[in-house]
Amino acid sequence: MTLDDLCDGKVVAVWGMGTEGLAVTRLLVERGVSPILIDDHPENAAARVREVLSLRTPVVPPDLVAWSSLDVVVRSPGVSRYRPELVAAESEGVTVTSATAIWLEDFHAAPVLAVTGTKGKSTTATLAASILEHLGLSVALVGNIGEPVADLYGRAPVDAYVVEVSSYQAADVSVSPGVCVLTSLAPDHLDWHGGEETYYRDKLRVITAGPLGSLAVNAGSAEAVRRTAGHPHRTLFGPSGRVRVESAGTVSIDGEPVVEAARLRVPGEHNVNNLCGAIAGVLLLRGEPPSADAVAAAVDGYDGLPSRCRTVGERNGLTFVDDALASNPFATSASVAAFPGRDLTVILGGADRGIDPGQLATLLADRHPRPNVVVMPPGPERMLGALEHAASGTGGKLAVETARDLDEAVTMAMAVTPVGGVVLFSPAAPTPEGEGGYRRRSRQFISAIGLPVDPASR
Repeated sequence: MTLDDLCDGKVVAVWGMGTEGLAVTRLLVERGVSPILIDDHPENAAARVREVLSLRTPVVPPDLVAWSSLDVVVRSPGVSRYRPELVAAESEGVTVTSATAIWLEDFHAAPVLAVTGTKGKSTTATLAASILEHLGLSVALVGNIGEPVADLYGRAPVDAYVVEVSSYQAADVSVSPGVCVLTSLAPDHLDWHGGEETYYRDKLRVITAGPLGSLAVNAGSAEAVRRTAGHPHRTLFGPSGRVRVESAGTVSIDGEPVVEAARLRVPGEHNVNNLCGAIAGVLLLRGEPPSADAVAAAVDGYDGLPSRCRTVGERNGLTFVDDALASNPFATSASVAAFPGRDLTVILGGADRGIDPGQLATLLADRHPRPNVVVMPPGPERMLGALEHAASGTGGKLAVETARDLDEAVTMAMAVTPVGGVVLFSPAAPTPEGEGGYRRRSRQFISAIGLPVDPASR
């Protein structure tokens, strides 16, 4: 479905008045459509509509919607594709879609580089956009990373569109972009998708919807490699493939050195693989390798993104790393591995979405020097059980403490981490409902350390 199809006399509802929902609403109003606005918290949503869009359109809760009277529902990413209301509406012929799906169909002929994956999307997309800009191109960096794709309508075209696509956004995609980068695959957001296999299917829909374009896949992600094995236009990157990290620590393209991996200031092998993914995406989009100068300039200008394994400061001889966006054990495992040989205390804890933390627990139990661990509520039982089981399997004991909240967890971590060590806030779980999201937890972590919080992050 294109935007023109959407605006062709149809009864349209927009469900979810977050950033993307507001952008879609603005776009529809500009096109002469008066959408029905739906939100699970209608009073707060109506206030946002008035403040951001200067509209006094009422917002209704989903239980008051006459679903069969609608032609189309444009859902926001936070609204699960599998909500009973949407399932029932579809059964009565209502089309359910998203801004990302509409935009990808409208821009199918444009030079689009889509980045998806369980983790690493934002870093890869940011580096790819920077490389393209240093090649002298005009670039729009949009999607899950910040600016909604709906805001691009009516603007002058650019030389390249780099769009970060989450599993929430990918679930409705009907047209694949010309180039995709798949950074990693591991279980995540199982409550939203309803299960692991559904998550993988939805996540990969941006690649599989067709027609099949060019695809770059992280060779270091076994699940990503396995699930894309039949793709006819696949290129690998990272540990092997056209863009790879050589044994000497140089990133190369088709065997030609491009940049030293150590030049990347953000820690971790996973971030070097993200750099390789960015280079591979640009290579496939442009049909030729980017220059070493453009890659080096992008690397030199990148010092990490907030809440993503980013060093936020030092105090009392300790290094503090904010990884609040690590919403699953897979992401936390990568961040733990980014500090080999250093004393480490890891702060874990968030909403329990049913993902097994066993592999992370084993990684922590096997690590040398053995880390300290602080676990926060709510529902720490699954994590505590996994840590105890992993420690018993190694014949040792992990130093595990429980904290009432993040402030207390930071205090505990500072007390047990040796001078020269790292305090890593990497929850391995999503931010609990009502705590304001990962950005708020990042600010709380920095404040608990006693470091100034950037006003721009508020």
